[in-house]
Amino acid sequence: AKTTMGKGSRKGGGGGKSSSDVCWSGADHAIHNEERQRKLEKKKIKQSREGHVSQKERRTRALTHGTGEKREDLRLNLHLTKTKRDLAAMKERLESYDPVEEAEKEKAAAAKRKLDQAQAENTTPKKKKGRKGPETWKLRGAARPAHEVYDFDVRYVDPHAEAHKKAAARAQRSQNLLAIYKGRFGSDTIPSVCRDYLGLLMQVGHLSIEGKQFKSARQAWLECIELEGDDDDSPVTSARESLMRMYLDLKRFDAALRLGGERLAKDTSVWIRYSTALVALSNSSDDGDDDDANKKNRKSAKTPSSPPISPQEHLVNAIRCNPLCAYYLSFYDIFKDFIEYAEEIADADDGPQSSLEEAIEYCSSPQAQQWQGAPAEALRNVLLDARKGTHGQLGPSDAEWEQRLKALEQEFESRKTLSTATANGKSSEEEEEAEMAGGSNDTDSLTPETEDDDHEGSDEAADDEPQPIDLGMYIGMFRTAMEMVGEEGHLK
Repeated sequence: AKTTMGKGSRKGGGGGKSSSDVCWSGADHAIHNEERQRKLEKKKIKQSREGHVSQKERRTRALTHGTGEKREDLRLNLHLTKTKRDLAAMKERLESYDPVEEAEKEKAAAAKRKLDQAQAENTTPKKKKGRKGPETWKLRGAARPAHEVYDFDVRYVDPHAEAHKKAAARAQRSQNLLAIYKGRFGSDTIPSVCRDYLGLLMQVGHLSIEGKQFKSARQAWLECIELEGDDDDSPVTSARESLMRMYLDLKRFDAALRLGGERLAKDTSVWIRYSTALVALSNSSDDGDDDDANKKNRKSAKTPSSPPISPQEHLVNAIRCNPLCAYYLSFYDIFKDFIEYAEEIADADDGPQSSLEEAIEYCSSPQAQQWQGAPAEALRNVLLDARKGTHGQLGPSDAEWEQRLKALEQEFESRKTLSTATANGKSSEEEEEAEMAGGSNDTDSLTPETEDDDHEGSDEAADDEPQPIDLGMYIGMFRTAMEMVGEEGHLK
């Protein structure tokens, strides 16, 4: 407590206390120091949460109109807007495609590429500078020839009539490639500009997903699916898988079921068939125990034109398209300990080239966790019944995995042998060319340091090249996991 010194009142002062009358004890100093230390600790905690920045950076942030996230969103919107403009221009070009004009453009582009390559190599041919003749003069006014001025000259050409004639000829040659090749954009026999249009559609879809413009992404991917064809078994883009993933991430299960069960009913890819089966199983399990809130939040499905397919039918279709994925999901706890380096398949530049790669890519995604529990048990029961031959729609041949792995292994070995032979043939041709060009004399003059530098450069170039997927390694992992499943008695 604070103590006072002297008298407690002054004459005529009304009993007030002056500052000199109050003194602090040791307890007062301790309380003051604790309060000060508490404020300092609070300030440090606030700075650690917000991140300690300098005074200059703090002032820059205060004067900046937008944060880093806003600037990044602005860049994304600008990129998306530019891509949509390119897509609109490409669409207009496809709707009025002129083969003659496109051939002239391709010829001009090839000449430009050749010129750029020559300039890069400093081998540009020097043009001869000669005096140009009168036919190249551009005269104006009264100096112009008569056939360019007067229509009574037989050589006079009306520019408006000529332009009209060219426009009529172009309109007669023009084709609407979007209508002609609709449903066949994945073919190799169509013009390459159609593939470019599909690439722009996919780019718009991915940019729209990043910008959370899901309606725009849906429209782009649906157009891509329509141009490729719903019945195409080998699409050139991943629009189907991307659209299915978007529906599942947004929890639009009814839209995902309509996509996989009705529109893409003949698609045999793992992502479509197993995602559709998973949604069908989830909907069947939710119909019985949904409360009013869940029923209100779930979107009502449109009445299908054909009778709805049962979840068991979706499971049958999924196992038929890829039984390896069915084994992986049914015994996921065992397979996850044996399958390694699955991210290399997911991060590869090319899509999966075999059924095993498709199965590993799907089962290494977050969607595989949603199969655990009742869906995995239902899939396992159908798979085991098919192995025993007691299933009405599936037989033991549909659930066979050993013969499939052997076929994949033989195909992989043949591809590997072919690639090795091709590489050896190229190296022998290069050696012959070097010998013919006198490369033996040059190699004698090379020092060991120069040879080491050449080897290092070749090693770096080899590291930069994408390495093919070692399918044989994954076949061995899958076979080991299946042997473990059999040893534990799960296949009986």
